[in-house]
Amino acid sequence: MTFATWEIILLSVLIVATISLFVRQITPKIKFITAGQSDRERTDQTGARIFRVIHEVLFQSRVISGRPVVGTLHALVFLGFMVFAFETTDHFLEPYGIPFLSLLGGFEHTFKQIVAVVAVIVCIGVIGLAYRRFVMVSISPDPKSYTSGIVAGMIFLLMVTYLYGHAGPEIGQKANWWFHALLILAFPPLILKSKHFHIIMGPVNVFFRNFRLGEYQPMDLEALAESEDEVTLGLESMKDVSWKTRMDFMTCVECKRCTEQCPAANSGLELQPREFILAGRKLLGTDKAVDGEVIGNVITEKALGQCTSCGACENICPVGIEHTQILLGAKRAQAMATGQGMVAADYLQSVETYGNPFSAPKSNRQKLLEELDLPVYEKGKTEHLLWLGCVWGSNEDARSSVEAMSQVLKKAGTSFGVLETESCSGHHSRRQGEEVQFQTLAGENLERFNSNEVKSIISPCPHCLHTFRREYPTLDQSFSPKTIHHSEFMAQLVSGGKLKLNGKANGLGQITFHDPCYLGRYEGVFDEPRSLIQQTGNSLIELPRHGARSFCCGGGSAGFARGHETGEGRVDLERKKEVSECGARTLVTGCPECKMMLDGAVDNTMDLAELINQASL
Repeated sequence: MTFATWEIILLSVLIVATISLFVRQITPKIKFITAGQSDRERTDQTGARIFRVIHEVLFQSRVISGRPVVGTLHALVFLGFMVFAFETTDHFLEPYGIPFLSLLGGFEHTFKQIVAVVAVIVCIGVIGLAYRRFVMVSISPDPKSYTSGIVAGMIFLLMVTYLYGHAGPEIGQKANWWFHALLILAFPPLILKSKHFHIIMGPVNVFFRNFRLGEYQPMDLEALAESEDEVTLGLESMKDVSWKTRMDFMTCVECKRCTEQCPAANSGLELQPREFILAGRKLLGTDKAVDGEVIGNVITEKALGQCTSCGACENICPVGIEHTQILLGAKRAQAMATGQGMVAADYLQSVETYGNPFSAPKSNRQKLLEELDLPVYEKGKTEHLLWLGCVWGSNEDARSSVEAMSQVLKKAGTSFGVLETESCSGHHSRRQGEEVQFQTLAGENLERFNSNEVKSIISPCPHCLHTFRREYPTLDQSFSPKTIHHSEFMAQLVSGGKLKLNGKANGLGQITFHDPCYLGRYEGVFDEPRSLIQQTGNSLIELPRHGARSFCCGGGSAGFARGHETGEGRVDLERKKEVSECGARTLVTGCPECKMMLDGAVDNTMDLAELINQASL
């Protein structure tokens, strides 16, 4: 196809205009992002970050896993973007006489045939996505997103015009070429004004995302105390929001997966993760974008108090948004700056006064050790420390679980002991923003662990497990005991032949297992509890929401020790309903707090240690 001089000049002007408009529109967005401070190192392990982008962006792994059907349709469209990058380059270089695709030699014709097939596939994907969004409005995450319709129409027309230019009749080919070019030139400015900005920002945001869910940075309390300048205590205002969080605001694709996974939103409460991300985006270009308060403008005080820190929102996000960083930052501002709006004040006070959330006297723990004949950890002699934690150490209702675990360890001939005194791990204190209390409690425990030269910790509580594994090392880099959940440890005892199971069902009927958020989603422990249950001879019924998509029990962020407001939805009741309707007679948990929250949902609720103790020889 030949082009007149005026056509080449016109095309050049249009290209420059499009680039200029794109730069003009994207500049304020970039300035909004770069105005934020750095919250941590985000370019470390570059190779792993690049691999993650390839896995999650190029291969659309998160998009597909979250919603298989819709995700696959999205992946088909994304395939078109990648393949058509080459075709588009050739399209715009053709008037200048630069044969881009001819560099492929004899493969050029085959490549164009492949592009034509991809164009048909993209048309199918676009039609499917448009049908879901604009026809199946009852399940569409946002049926009023009209820019989605415009973009879908443009993509469809791009495919049609390519196919016409590839195999259509000679007539109208020049007009078709220009129409195809104009569609492409209109695309960059359009995506900057819509949610499709994620096409640009998604890969970048995924690259910079933390490697672990809920990876919180400790506050340097000594430096804050000694500073003579004004200090920042959490996310008080927009000026305190990091550049990564600002990027999160700009990257959101509005797919609503985070809200669909949120236990609070599913229970009829106010908290909706997508909405506070979009609220942050809306502040761009307003007077509040600089110093507006986060609580009230980004997220309401009420919604903030409903978060259980389950991590479901962040875990499902396909574009690397870190919801938990915003939630923790806002809670830190509540606890350490304003002192207002906190929902766990009584919890924090009980921990401060009694060392546990149940206001139980310390003598109760000593009595428990004596009555259950629990051995005390001896430095240099005891191999494993059995960590009791707040629930096992202070709640009388958990006594059967403690006794069962002790008996399991004794049957296996395990060298174990407990500390004469423990401080709360501080997990929930941190999740409520009380960093001072968290670091104080952590310091007390670190001193005990170090003075006793603890090398191995068995924890029945996933919250404590996560805190010891992931957060204590950020306070003391020399802290290196191997911390293992009691389900993992019991699985090792069985596989190593130290603990024998009789393989009889013991009349418990069908069993269902509830995946605790911090055991499954945060620590990736899914198989061990299920393997143990099956080896006891019991049949396992999976809950509809299980594994990485498990539904929270409502006990996170100190919820297990707080009262529930009347007249509102409750996360624990939502999960209890699911458990009661699954057909199982027995619920097994791998978390003391989950056991408290879900007790009574079925005939029998028991800790995994109780089940294994019953089935062991």
